[in-house]
This record gives sequence, C-alpha cells and structure tokens, in this order.
Amino acid sequence: MNSSVAIYPSAQWKQQTGKWAEYLKLAREYGFGEVFSSIHLPELGLADQVEMLEELGGLAGNLGMELTVDIGGGEIRQLLEDQELCARVRSARIGLLRLDYGFSRKQAGALYHRLGIKGFVINASIYNQREGENVKADLAAIDPSIELRACHNFYPRPETGLDREFFERQNRIFAGLGLPIYACIPGKSHPRPPLGLGLPTLEQHRGMNLEQVCVDLVSSPGIGGVMAADEFFNEAELACVARAVRREPLTLRIRLEAGAGCLERELILGAPHHIRYDSNRQVLRSRTSREISRIGARVAPGRTGRRLRGMVTVDNERYGRYSSEVQILLADLEADGRVNCCGQISEEDMWKLDFFRQGFDYQFQEVTETGDGVGSGDI
Repeated sequence: MNSSVAIYPSAQWKQQTGKWAEYLKLAREYGFGEVFSSIHLPELGLADQVEMLEELGGLAGNLGMELTVDIGGGEIRQLLEDQELCARVRSARIGLLRLDYGFSRKQAGALYHRLGIKGFVINASIYNQREGENVKADLAAIDPSIELRACHNFYPRPETGLDREFFERQNRIFAGLGLPIYACIPGKSHPRPPLGLGLPTLEQHRGMNLEQVCVDLVSSPGIGGVMAADEFFNEAELACVARAVRREPLTLRIRLEAGAGCLERELILGAPHHIRYDSNRQVLRSRTSREISRIGARVAPGRTGRRLRGMVTVDNERYGRYSSEVQILLADLEADGRVNCCGQISEEDMWKLDFFRQGFDYQFQEVTETGDGVGSGDI
C-alpha cells in the first residue's frame, strides 16, 4: 500500500522550505514514498504556485519521492496558454496530475504530453458509475501505457465529509474500473488553517483517534493508498500511519488477574497473536498460542468464573488437547470450569478486534492500576 504526505502553497512558502525539507526527509524514513501538492488555490496566483512547485519538486526528487499535483479547470487553461509556465511545471518532475472539475480529454492529452507526466489521478468522490467509466476511457485513450489512479477529496469544513455508505459505493465503482484508490487522513498536530479541523475524507474520522482512522482506511476494500492530508504530521503521527500501512500488530492493553500463572502470562504476553480466520462473533481464537506451546500444555485450573466481553482466557488442562489456547471474548459467556479468566482488555482498545480478518495481529501490553504500560493514547 502506498502512502503520501501533503505540502500546500501559501503566501509564506519561501520561509518554509527548510521545514519542508526536514518534514519530507522524516516522512521518507517512515516509508512515505509520495508527496501531494496543489496549484489549484484561488487565493494565490498560478505563477506563484508554480514557483513553489519547482522548489517542492526538487526536494521530493532528491529523496526519490513521487510528486502528485492537484489542478482544476481554470489553472489547466492558464497553463496550456502559457508555454513558459508549462515548461516550469515540467521541470518540477511531476509524476501524476490529479484532475478536479472542469477538464476535457483534449486538455488532459495536452497536459500529459507537454508536462512529461506518467499519468492522472481521477477524483473518486464526484463521479457516478457511468461518469467514472467515461473519464477512465477518455484518459486511457491518450496513451495505452498511461497510469491511472483515483483519490477521494478531503473536507476542511465540518459536516461535509463523506458518509460510509457513499464512500464504500465509490470505492466499488473505481475498484471495478481497476484503479487503486487513495483516501485522506486528518492530522491533529498541525491541522490546516483557516478552519484547523482536519482534512478527512470520511466525516466520521474528524476528531477520531488517529490509529483508528488509519486502521479503518487501510482495511477498506479498494483502498490502495492513504494520504496524510494535513501538513506536517509530527513524528508520532507519521509512525502511526506507517504502522497501519505495514499492518503491524495492534496493541491491546490488558490488566492481568493477580493470580495469572507464569505459563498463562507467557502465552498471553509472548509473541503477537494471529487470530484464526474462522473465529466467530463470540470468541477470537489465537492460533499463535497453540503454536508457541506444547499441544496439551498443562495449565492448572483457576479463576473459572463467568466470561465477560473483553476478557482474555486460557483453556486449562481439563480441556485436554485444547489446553493453552488463548481466546478473546467478544460477547458474555457462562462460566466454564475448563477455561481460566486471565485478564481484561482496555475498553478503549476493543475497536481493534474488528480487524483480525484484515491482516492485523494483536500484541498484548500489560497495564497496572496506576496506568503503567499505557501505549500511544489518543494519537
């Protein structure tokens, strides 16, 4: 899965180039291979935005990062009418142009050839099935080797982001057309002014825990890339996106029972747990726990009370060959003398259990009554 960061034009951009360089270098270290920008801002003249783009293109190119640039109908016309500006944009070594409203097939073809780009990004949020098919056909007709992608809008204004049903419908359209789809992640540390409320694609992601946003997006069918849409994500935020893109194990904070034995603690806190794909909505069964212990390892019976949602249990020796299997409860179940109740997952981490079929394993992290061991919090 691809990941990108964003840098936008501003009246003060010349004072920010040093910050750009540091940010792009840090993002590259965390595996981000792409940069998104724009020459589609009405408050700045096109020539000023092109000058900024030349500087940004140099920085991105030196780091081996691909540059994608958003452009709209008015700027397309200006650019095609000005050979000097066109040459300067070409010098920025853009990889792809994201086409917003207001372009023709003829204009797209002229941009493709004059700018030396490898392809286009289609706006995934604004076309229905028929329109999407037509846009793809028009762009594909320019060159059989052209690269095409789709990318959703981001929404600075609250209450205007996409709803889940529409987002999934659009993803089905563009995935059906064979295009990788990108979606936008809002940042918290430096939300883009003037509203400063984040740049999500989905409205429900505005203000949501960043880890949950990232895991949700990378797990969404059809999504082939994510963009850190606000500028200057801090290092913790970049790391959070990178972990989700790489599908690293999700941390589940757990308070273990005081009487949990050494073998039970080893089974729970040891290697990351891969959940059996055929687990149901009552219990998630750890395949790993059976693999890292001897089949039928002797776990002594104890704490065999009622099993509650969020509990982590270990089968004891009364279960015979199933002894040592770790399970996570998704629903309340009656007590079973063959099953030891060993700990309780933090309620704040329970959402993570929805993603075991999307390639995520789980790593337990013990926490104490004082909160020691608590992980990333509300990143």
